[in-house]
Amino acid sequence: MEKTMLGLVTYPNGDVRLEEVPVPKLGENPYAPHDVLLEVEYCGICGSDIHKWTASEAEKAAVLHPPRKVVQGHEIVARVIATGPEVTRVKSGDRVVCEIVTFYCGHCPACLEGRFNICNTLRPMDGRAHYVTGGGFAKYTVWPEFQLHVLPDNVDSKSAVLLEPTAGSIHSIISRMGVRAGESVAILGPGARGILLMQVCKAIGAGPIFMSGLDRDADFRLVMAKKLGADVVINVDKEDIRKRIAELTGGIGVDVVLENTGSVEPIAESLDIVRKGGKVLWAGGGIRGGITAPVDTHKIIVKEIDVKGEISQIPYDWKTAIHLVGTGDVVLDPLVTHAFPLSQWEDGFNLAATSHDCLRVALKP
Repeated sequence: MEKTMLGLVTYPNGDVRLEEVPVPKLGENPYAPHDVLLEVEYCGICGSDIHKWTASEAEKAAVLHPPRKVVQGHEIVARVIATGPEVTRVKSGDRVVCEIVTFYCGHCPACLEGRFNICNTLRPMDGRAHYVTGGGFAKYTVWPEFQLHVLPDNVDSKSAVLLEPTAGSIHSIISRMGVRAGESVAILGPGARGILLMQVCKAIGAGPIFMSGLDRDADFRLVMAKKLGADVVINVDKEDIRKRIAELTGGIGVDVVLENTGSVEPIAESLDIVRKGGKVLWAGGGIRGGITAPVDTHKIIVKEIDVKGEISQIPYDWKTAIHLVGTGDVVLDPLVTHAFPLSQWEDGFNLAATSHDCLRVALKP
């Protein structure tokens, strides 16, 4: 096997470069002897990857960067090519997807609840493999066997880059929000994650489901959302979402709001369109290190609104994501709209950052 490979590397100052890096070796990583050497088939470009690349110097200061240069990329689909001496869960030739939370203490209050994604003893990114040992924007990576899941044969490798955000959507909807069948849901933001949120809600019987977007989303993303199951789509540049939701719910509001935009105005919208006693998730700003938005606490108080945040996933979310995708209840194929070889990563990042006619872009090392 070659000793070096091309990898898309993030530096501690936030710079992103394609350069030669060493091929990882079994036994020479924190996961040994349960380490698995993977050959990456595809790795999706997440909004967090784009933000690291496009951020201004001021924005870079607000985002956690790795303490040393490391290959980025976490929406990984790969094939097992070698295993450590104590690996029993996967074997050479298996196609797998990778859980991203690989480090946690196991004994803090969060870990004892199974919430490894928010281990109280680590900063959020210090628990993520693509921040510590290296991710999927390279030909090879290493992963611990306990955070690998074998893909069903009927799931295409390119489409499967979206299993990580599907697991994240399940974490938002089920693990965090406890959304139930029959509950009405408004999803603010029609990107790939928003459409995955919508499909998961549909799969568990929630509804009706309302999806909002902007003028720029109208011709493609909102059309895709409607095609894949949204009951109503709302262009907030053409319609007042507060009045529209009031009309659709008899003036009561929706049971659940899932904010997925990372913008200021939808934070206020979410508190206005949710019913009294309803539930709101604020999630869209996480990839940018959070956003600062004015919040009218009076609305939270007098409507007794439950407001929650979310980050990453727990093992249950991955198991459920693979089940729903394997059965076809959540469809990924139409959402991975473009793929580029790793050598053309800048074209892929540019498209993902600027085009409203794409949803998820994948790189193929």
